[in-house]
Amino acid sequence: MTQLPLAQETIEQYTDLADHAGFVDVRDRTQIRITGADRVRFLHGFCTNDIKRLVRGAGCEAFLTNARGKLVGHVFVFCGSEDLILETSPGQAETIIRHLDRYVIREDVQFHDLQSGAVEFFVAGPQAGAALADLIGGAVEDILLAHQTGDISGVPVSVRRVPLAVVPAFLISCPAERSDELCRRLIAGGVRPCGAEVFDIARVEAGFPLFGRDIDGDCLPQEVNRDAVAICFSKGCYLGQETVARIDALGHVHRKLVGLRWPDSDMLPSGKELTVAGQPIGRVTSAVWSPRQRAVLALAQLRVGFAQRGLRLETSSGAVEVIDWFSARVDIAASGASG
Repeated sequence: MTQLPLAQETIEQYTDLADHAGFVDVRDRTQIRITGADRVRFLHGFCTNDIKRLVRGAGCEAFLTNARGKLVGHVFVFCGSEDLILETSPGQAETIIRHLDRYVIREDVQFHDLQSGAVEFFVAGPQAGAALADLIGGAVEDILLAHQTGDISGVPVSVRRVPLAVVPAFLISCPAERSDELCRRLIAGGVRPCGAEVFDIARVEAGFPLFGRDIDGDCLPQEVNRDAVAICFSKGCYLGQETVARIDALGHVHRKLVGLRWPDSDMLPSGKELTVAGQPIGRVTSAVWSPRQRAVLALAQLRVGFAQRGLRLETSSGAVEVIDWFSARVDIAASGASG
């Protein structure tokens, strides 16, 4: 087990982000640009959300699925006037591009890995929107997954509102060669630098999974427990739709990704497997100490019979409460100062 609480520096950085405005360098996250006249129609046929309804400046969350309905990726899709941007967890570009490219026949669609050319910063906090508006010199959209382009003291940026924290959060993308300059501008604008651990705490508090850690290619979309925001059940045919529709009709999956809280512990669970009465019921995928909650929060894949909000379980890692992500977001946002 890992001794907690957090290092004082991490707590101070978390407080900066949770109570004011902070930023984290997340340049390892995946960005893929899709161009070509058929880009919208093509992507619409390979993911779970309705890409055709998107207009310039809008975005959505979606799963990319294979022919069996299993996950290939979990992405944000941002619609521009001449492209679509897929944004997701680190290290996914090769897998996603290879998967989509194999289905291109005569369509006018091209895929561009932006990893070497663009860098992202995660900017979040109650004052993040105001700070970015001052830096850009104009209003910043506060609608989830809305996005806009602009510049910060001459550095061209894309500003994307994302659900990666319980406080307002944005991903700011800029050319890689201008990233140091943008970092300086953010600090000068009152946005305080934070470490990668703070980003992980923020996203687990928000109940947001990372592909490759919390979910993977063995998962079905409904097992991720984000149906309301990432799946459109009324759209037309897409690769893997038959499986997704069958699960929706029958209402049956074997496991679900849920939030957990260890209210009586200041120790991270040492192992990934959770057991009740000696029987395995699931595994912890991400665990953090939340200064706001003063408790361990985690994401875990549980057998569906145990994935019930409010259920308190006596596990091999101590007493744990199953929490609802969206309720947890409200609880954390409404709680007192992080100490």
